[in-house]
Amino acid sequence: MRTTRPVCISENGMVATAHYLATGAALDVLKEGGNAVDAAICAAGALSVVLPHMIGIGGDAFWLIYDANTKTVSAINGSGRSGRHATLDKFSQYKTIPSRGPLSAITVPGAVSSWDIAHRKYGTKPFQRLLEPAIHYARTGFPLTADVARWIHDDIEDFRADPGSAGIFLNKGEPLWEGDRLRQSALANTLEKIARSGPRHFYETTSRSIVQYLQSQGGLLTLEDFQACDARWVEPISTTYRNHQIFQVPPPSQGIAGLMMLNFLNGIDFSGCSMDSADYFHAAIQATKWAFRKRDRYLTDPDFSPIPLSSLLDAQWADRERQAWLANVALTHENTPGGSDTTFISIADQYGNAVGLVQSLYFDFGSCVTDPESGVLLQNRGSFFSLKPDHPNVLAPQKQTASTLMSGMAFREGKPYLVYGTQGGEVQPQTQTSLITRTIDFGLNVQQAIEAPRVLYGRSWGDESNKLLIESTAPSETFTQLREMGHPVEKAVWPYPRMGTAQAIRLRGPWSPFFEGGADPRGEGIALGF
Repeated sequence: MRTTRPVCISENGMVATAHYLATGAALDVLKEGGNAVDAAICAAGALSVVLPHMIGIGGDAFWLIYDANTKTVSAINGSGRSGRHATLDKFSQYKTIPSRGPLSAITVPGAVSSWDIAHRKYGTKPFQRLLEPAIHYARTGFPLTADVARWIHDDIEDFRADPGSAGIFLNKGEPLWEGDRLRQSALANTLEKIARSGPRHFYETTSRSIVQYLQSQGGLLTLEDFQACDARWVEPISTTYRNHQIFQVPPPSQGIAGLMMLNFLNGIDFSGCSMDSADYFHAAIQATKWAFRKRDRYLTDPDFSPIPLSSLLDAQWADRERQAWLANVALTHENTPGGSDTTFISIADQYGNAVGLVQSLYFDFGSCVTDPESGVLLQNRGSFFSLKPDHPNVLAPQKQTASTLMSGMAFREGKPYLVYGTQGGEVQPQTQTSLITRTIDFGLNVQQAIEAPRVLYGRSWGDESNKLLIESTAPSETFTQLREMGHPVEKAVWPYPRMGTAQAIRLRGPWSPFFEGGADPRGEGIALGF
């Protein structure tokens, strides 16, 4: 299979991110002797500047970290909570929470707190060094890529509605264009203060201007909400797929959906079919429907409602129900539309450590609300809360919402094998499953697995109902056969960005002395090693 770019192969370390400037910045940290956590923080900082529609310090983050010294996998829940004044009564005039503006139930950003606890446990380089590239690109500016410019144009009316955002992303009320220089001076100042004083500065001091601006615009967050924010170490969840152990971050992450899909597919023999066959896609589609039905019944903040993790991850549940779902394409599930703008950072270092970090603002440019003094663009993750009192993800004060963010790590023969993830809301578990099956079942390298045609079942933001899309590089007979099975499949021209922009690294081990990295042509990322 010929790819748009070669798979990246190296011996000492590897970085794969969704923007070439961030990949280069993080790789420099590895070359200087920094470890995977150092490089991940550097990459996340740089991406928060150069990919402002996908990621920022006003958003959330989830981590998986493999520590070579202890040979353990740990996870970080860096999801912020709703404000103490975010009650159902505040939204009594709405059927759903607004997706934009100060009343999009803006939650406290948890990303910087997640950087803090990761660095305190594993970091070796000072924050001043790790945030250097981010500060530079924010202060001096960088040339807008076509993707960022397109999203600015799409969101122009939301920017015009917010003075803070309009002052950054618009020029006299008009959008910036590809190749224009985007400067974010206020954000540079904030990043410098975080680098100098530490991440808690964001929650103790930067928060003052953020809260003042939000409240002036009708928002609900308070200083106390920011000061109470603390990312947490949590136990990863896992399942077994073809003798590989697959790890994900636990709820409120939807990582559980990815594991359930693998449980479903683990009972199907793909040896007799090709990776682009109707049989393969049929199995993936039905696995998605089955897992999403269960995910949406339970997924929420586990501090507010118990989630039966052991039952959901029991492979026997999939065994009992698999044949019924494979035999009946009418079995389905209507998804709730969600945001799609996220980014995944994959890092492996020379010491044997590995990091999968997913960070997000939820929708493109999040809430489209930016505090002009700090330059912090705030997420709209809270708009995913339900206003239905009997819904598991119902809005409540100081609650984490169910999150589309997920980070994947696969082990082979007891050793870290693959670190993988993607942008894309509902598509995240589907694309992650595609990467696992294409590498493990069909033997592709990570770049081939990333570029292989994907399926998307469900709804993205703006869709009025579920859709079933498969990229056009799949064979014509596959579409014909799927329609004969009863699947209302539509063809999406490859590369289709709504399929997610994935990054992945296969680590060195008994299977190879080299790292293998890949990045998605559906976005603007790159994998680099040394």
